[in-house]
Amino acid sequence: MSVLLEAQGVNKRFGAVVAAADIALAVQAGERVSLIGSNVYCGMKFLLLGGEWHFAVYEDGDGDGVRNDDITSGKDRLIARPRVVLPTTKAVTIGLLDIAIKDPDGDPLPPTKSPVAFNTSTICSFSPLGQSTPGTIYITDDRTDLYAVRVFGTSAKIRVVRYIRATGKWQPW
Repeated sequence: MSVLLEAQGVNKRFGAVVAAADIALAVQAGERVSLIGSNVYCGMKFLLLGGEWHFAVYEDGDGDGVRNDDITSGKDRLIARPRVVLPTTKAVTIGLLDIAIKDPDGDPLPPTKSPVAFNTSTICSFSPLGQSTPGTIYITDDRTDLYAVRVFGTSAKIRVVRYIRATGKWQPW
């Protein structure tokens, strides 16, 4: 029985790594969409629909980046319908651990916080100059593993770090 449980743990850990890579690639694709559009901002809006996280891509319509108020008013146009972020795995999800920890910057990260945060929203906006909204998407197996896919604003670079529950520290992935 313990061999089966250990194999399931390895499978979930592998699933978390694959999911982190999948999200990083999706965010990089969002950045490329913005760069292809030359002078147009694009943004990925993450939405929780029916218990699953989705993302949709919007094009900025008024030069201030993709924003929730502009999406609501119709100024920012939907260019890619919402799709499930992690469609192939049930082993891991976008989410947080069930305990309060410190985020990679050392700030409190309670289990009630949104696992998707770009500044104060769930939109990662990309400029034609290759900049983005800074933020983090957390991925968990709902048990022990937690990964943070981090997007840095001025460079739009993506970094993945893993939380080590035994030590309470984050390490580069």
